[in-house]
Amino acid sequence: MNKPRHRYSEKSAINSRQLVLKILTEFDKNPGNLEKIIEKGLNNTHIDHRDRRFVFEIIYGVIRHKTTLDYAVDQYVSEKIKDDALYRILRIGAYQLLYMDKVPDHAAVNESVKLAKIDTRTERYSGIVNAVMRAIINSNKVITFPDPQKDLVERLSIEFSHPRWMIERWLKRLGLARTKRLLSFNNEKPSIYLRRKLRDISRQQFESDARTISEPAAGYLNLYYKLKKTLLPESLRMIQQGMCVVQAPSSGWVVALLDVKKGEHLLDVCSAPGGKTALISELAGDTGTVVASELRKSRLMSVVEMTRRMNLHNVYPLVCDGEHLPSTGVFDKVLLDAPCTGTGILHRHPEARWIKNPEDIEKLADLQKRLLNSAASVVAPGGILVYSTCSIEPEENQMQVENFLKTHPEFVLDQIPDSIPAKFVDDSGYLFISPYEHDMDGMFGARLKRMV
Repeated sequence: MNKPRHRYSEKSAINSRQLVLKILTEFDKNPGNLEKIIEKGLNNTHIDHRDRRFVFEIIYGVIRHKTTLDYAVDQYVSEKIKDDALYRILRIGAYQLLYMDKVPDHAAVNESVKLAKIDTRTERYSGIVNAVMRAIINSNKVITFPDPQKDLVERLSIEFSHPRWMIERWLKRLGLARTKRLLSFNNEKPSIYLRRKLRDISRQQFESDARTISEPAAGYLNLYYKLKKTLLPESLRMIQQGMCVVQAPSSGWVVALLDVKKGEHLLDVCSAPGGKTALISELAGDTGTVVASELRKSRLMSVVEMTRRMNLHNVYPLVCDGEHLPSTGVFDKVLLDAPCTGTGILHRHPEARWIKNPEDIEKLADLQKRLLNSAASVVAPGGILVYSTCSIEPEENQMQVENFLKTHPEFVLDQIPDSIPAKFVDDSGYLFISPYEHDMDGMFGARLKRMV
């Protein structure tokens, strides 16, 4: 198995692991936005940069490989002891043994036993933890997976740690080879990219400042820089100073669909966290305006904070229900980056695979339809509506747009701008970035033009 590297620190390990256990316990009890749960868990803690990386590595790794870890542990735990608290500790320990090269086996064992002993509710399991961890080591850390001939979906579910319903959908649509490539991609650690600001800093100056931490420019307008090292972005001075933001290149290609011109008036319907809004703002320039709307003020504040940090003055925040926008026919261009299942970014948000269910696709498709109808009502004649998701499910993408065009004859599917590489354009004329084919966040986008 590919193991991420991390230098082990005896001194800080127990505190870090306690924090990991605390956060994983909270996630199990209240599954939701993992980033927010981690942020809450880190509040009022005083761990250094390296230990924060250690915490993030184990939390995301355990959630990403949960089914595989449970299967490995199940080989050595009696059916009578299926205790959630025990399994959380065993997952943390097994992840270190199976996926982290730089944590010595003896340290992973000892610290896992300590983790069990610090709580009276799990102290009685310390002997079991010790035995299971040593059994994994004695097996040479080899996991014997189920026979795919007997149950292919079960084998893939355990080997790649995904729910059965996702695998069944993808096998039916993609076939075995492409499904395995997708599952494998989803288990890779995601790359982090910085999107350079268009003004206030030259490309030469930015690249000079970032040369030791990033790879060469790529993506839309050559604005995206892949970080070389496992850095925590919030610690970077360039972000704090508003010279760049964390944003994946796939998001840039969605903005490219809009083909923003100076002086245009635009609406970003579901604007949080604000990365696309910021780029649209810069492209529209001082003579253009961008209305950034969100249903909840708390989400809109992330957009406000980003635009303030980046010193952007043409963005106007608006708290409103995207299904009932307050005006009609007034924007040159509208972006609806709709709420979705997020199946194109499961590598970046591994928790989503355990939170979403098949019914969510139908529910979200219905919400997307209502948002799309609302967004269409505020596009001026001759204007552009871009609909996008980070899903790879047809019900949320191609089928959604096809149904929209049937009920809105005033709109047509418009040609993709030349700035977008042909490899990202499918046979139907949609933007489609495939995670496993393009090695990027999965993304869908349609450029719709209002004729009258």
